Amino acid sequence: MSKKELIQIKGAVGELQLRVVRSDAHFDSIKSDSLAVISHPHPLFGGTMDNKVVTTLERFYQGLGYSTIVYNFRGVGLSSGTYDNGEGEQLDLAAVVDWARNEMHFGQLVLAGFSFGAYVTLSAQSKLQADRLMIVAPPVGLYDFSRIEEVEVPWSVVVGFEDEVVDAKEMVNWVVNRQLKPSLHCRSQASHFFHGQLIWLKKILSTEY
Repeated sequence: MSKKELIQIKGAVGELQLRVVRSDAHFDSIKSDSLAVISHPHPLFGGTMDNKVVTTLERFYQGLGYSTIVYNFRGVGLSSGTYDNGEGEQLDLAAVVDWARNEMHFGQLVLAGFSFGAYVTLSAQSKLQADRLMIVAPPVGLYDFSRIEEVEVPWSVVVGFEDEVVDAKEMVNWVVNRQLKPSLHCRSQASHFFHGQLIWLKKILSTEY
């Protein structure tokens, strides 16, 4: 059985709320000492660490034997502070990763993000140097993606063609114009929040690992 903890850690502007699941499964695989840190969608539009796409990612990685961390950005739930347009939220993610590197034993680090969390994850990667990225519905056109550096590790992007929040063509165009391209998965029936498509999302994740 894995051990779940709800904890508070110190962030740049006060406490951050985390849900940490430490895996003690005995897998004959390097995945058993891997960690996935998952970032949630927009704080001002109901995004929290309990979002269904976030928890789908969380359970998927736990099923592989990973330890997982989901957390609330500043100003969400029990996390201190206020929304900072994706800038301060990168410091939140960095604080979570720094805490994990000090407090948890793991080998590979995966950063995953959904929507706003995808932008934060991509923006922070050059500093955090995760071993792999999983990006779902990146909000291209809503934030300045021109500043995001090339991703030099294996990475994947998932896009829904019925996305009502982010233009699907803009997402795809941004992906295909990257010098170092990710694996790209598109679903014609999927909306931004993947309503009714979470089983498909989990199957797509499985093809990447």
